[in-house]
Amino acid sequence: MDILVVNDTNIFIDLISVDLLDDFFNLPIGVHTTDLVLNELTDESQSAAVRKHVKLKHLTVKRYSWTEVAEIVSFRATCHNNVSIADCSVWLYAKHNGYTLLTGDAKLRSSAQKSGVTVCGILRIFDMLVEDFKIIPPEVGAERLELLNKINNRLPSREIETRIKKWRFF
Repeated sequence: MDILVVNDTNIFIDLISVDLLDDFFNLPIGVHTTDLVLNELTDESQSAAVRKHVKLKHLTVKRYSWTEVAEIVSFRATCHNNVSIADCSVWLYAKHNGYTLLTGDAKLRSSAQKSGVTVCGILRIFDMLVEDFKIIPPEVGAERLELLNKINNRLPSREIETRIKKWRFF
């Protein structure tokens, strides 16, 4: 597995909302997150869906000590972007390990990129599922992306429309 990804909470929620979480974990990538991110999954069914993949060893969870949490809190105090402690936990984990940060949070994306972290979002995951690794058929990718666009209005609509048109006529 060449690609290691640190995941932010909103990515898990988006994948669950369009029934692609299991397909995501079928990608040939290593997926990592932090215990602080898992604690943000307050909906029991969402939490159970993600924790299933922890048990299956598809998802590696960095568990922070109190000392490390204090370091994250100190780091957050130096940030001027109002990102959460959980966001800082994945940002620092990705930065310290040279991993790609997978997030849909614009503030986190911008700050992480400025600090030298490679960042991608949910559309990259769709590209991997449909085009790179052909885990789901293009028409399913178009259908699920259309559904996600209705649920999550923060996504880039022009890029979504381009993918939907391409995959419908693949």
